[in-house]
Amino acid sequence: MPRAPRRKPKPARADRAQGGFSFLDAYFEASRKPLAILVFLLPLLLLYELLLLRAFLTGAPLVTPDAHLWILTLFQAFELRGVGYWLPGALVVVVLLAWQFAERGAVGGRRGAASGKWTVDPACTGLMFSESIVLAVPLLVFSQASLRIPAIAADGIAFEALPLGSKIAVSIGAGIYEELLFRLGLLGLLLLVLEDVLGASRRFATAAAVGLSAIAFMAYHPLRDGAGAVMPSRVVFYLAAGVYFGTLFVVRGFGIAVGAHAFYDIGSALADAIHRESVG
Repeated sequence: MPRAPRRKPKPARADRAQGGFSFLDAYFEASRKPLAILVFLLPLLLLYELLLLRAFLTGAPLVTPDAHLWILTLFQAFELRGVGYWLPGALVVVVLLAWQFAERGAVGGRRGAASGKWTVDPACTGLMFSESIVLAVPLLVFSQASLRIPAIAADGIAFEALPLGSKIAVSIGAGIYEELLFRLGLLGLLLLVLEDVLGASRRFATAAAVGLSAIAFMAYHPLRDGAGAVMPSRVVFYLAAGVYFGTLFVVRGFGIAVGAHAFYDIGSALADAIHRESVG
């Protein structure tokens, strides 16, 4: 009797592919967890606070992003002065810890306490830094090579006039606090209202929330030149940047959005310093 043809075995390749996708899926899920985001953001928060402290102790002007100053208004009722500058950083930590407690309780109720351990894989944090740097590159190329966005002003001081350390401080602060306001705050609130309250579809709610938060993000930045005329290049860039960071927030989470934003600003500051050094 003729033998039935045997199928060629393919388990090795399939297992390798499945293993690769499982690793990426695990990383993508872990990097969206609030505790992983907190561990990822702590070095940036500490560096920002140390740079502010250095300026405070040396008597130099404390140059901070407007988003940081807006958050400080939440604490005006306490009549805090110098120490109040450190409260927005504490707010970030408290928000992420509260989020972790809430998520841990929800996960523990469904799958048991073992799934809600307070542990973070160091490899996850390292990959978040790497991914953030990679995701900052397209926006950096777009701004530097295509639009040549002029340097913005901070607290009435021309950004290009600041020392490199202050530029890095402003860059980190912008990444953290602008994402806290416009993505975690505004975009998250818009998603809640559009989808849960008004009953819009997930796709429509997400597109509308990203678009509206991007418009707010654009309006937050200075769009006029020295003569008071609106610069189309700034409108286009900040609107595109708002859509980009909003998409990162939806797809990759708050931590990666902050990291990409901060590393974009740092890269822009370094590129500006290198350019001025070469011209000088």
